[in-house]
Amino acid sequence: MSSDKYLIDYHKLMYHPEILAQWLKSFNNWSLAKKIYPIYAEISPSGVCNHRCQFCAFDYLGYNQGFANFKNLKRAIRDMKRGGVKSINFSGEGEPLLYPKITELIFFASSLKLDVALTTNGTFLTKETLKEILPHLCWLRVSLDAGTPQTHFKIHRPQKPEFEIILGNLKEAVKLRRKLKSQCTLGVQFLLLDDNYQEIEILAKKLKEIGMDYLIIKPYSQHPKSFNRKYEKIDYKKYLSLEERLKKFNDKNFQIIFRKHTIEKLFEERPYKICHAVPFFWVHLATNGDVYSCGNFVKDERFKLGNYNEKSFKEIWEGEERRKNWQFMKKFNINYCRKNCRMDEINRYLEKLKNPPPHVNFI
Repeated sequence: MSSDKYLIDYHKLMYHPEILAQWLKSFNNWSLAKKIYPIYAEISPSGVCNHRCQFCAFDYLGYNQGFANFKNLKRAIRDMKRGGVKSINFSGEGEPLLYPKITELIFFASSLKLDVALTTNGTFLTKETLKEILPHLCWLRVSLDAGTPQTHFKIHRPQKPEFEIILGNLKEAVKLRRKLKSQCTLGVQFLLLDDNYQEIEILAKKLKEIGMDYLIIKPYSQHPKSFNRKYEKIDYKKYLSLEERLKKFNDKNFQIIFRKHTIEKLFEERPYKICHAVPFFWVHLATNGDVYSCGNFVKDERFKLGNYNEKSFKEIWEGEERRKNWQFMKKFNINYCRKNCRMDEINRYLEKLKNPPPHVNFI
């Protein structure tokens, strides 16, 4: 198991034993399967983005997908809460902070006692926005894949240089968190690339001085539909030694989470033949209202369950299209999946539950 206290390089499914027990009974029982609601929902309120990141997984969607219908999305979130969804991350196809009513959306989800998070490129984390959202977030994570303005501009490709603006926003977030006595965890994610690996320590030093809680170092994973193929063949073995070098930054207030386990899995065969996690434990709500059983297959009709502008989330999740997807996943070839996808660690865990090794009763 990963040593990071947030379990970012592992999974947290073992903390939901009641749902796991139901899942184990539901393999050939749709009446049970349809009642297992996602634990986690990823919601895209904005299909518009101010960056054109070279690694963007959703480049195949374009960058002008508009905005989610506020009224219908609120209804979907309320339905999800009633069904048993526990957490929501506003991220998705575009920059969520470009959504005109994002602060209202965050407040609404939080008022339902859902755990709420936000993933952003950090450009629009203004003082006013931070004041409104920090009290209602469990965590906030900024994608900041460089240690200098030049490299940030090269990789994220904003219209104008924004690196220093984003760092300033992070400083403001730390200051306001203290002032507001918020419990929101503040982190940064760094996608390890041949273009930026030399700047990890530069960024780590800056973030630690600012007062951020963590910096995640993660490998690139090629999205099967993405147009960009620049980083498809990165050799991550040469970067494994970085973990030791980065430990010097760790203390009780700041942690570098080097996702070594995730990197090592890139060199392995998957120890499972089918995806056990879909369509159960997570769900993706696209900007146009489409609901997908897997966020890696947006625009793939085989994974589309319905549209929350047309039906309630309950009707979608317990409906015929999800039943078809449930059957389809039993035969789906996972070689078409994204390597090291969000559900990979969960699938490894579920495989052991479904097919336990000998002598498990000798505890």
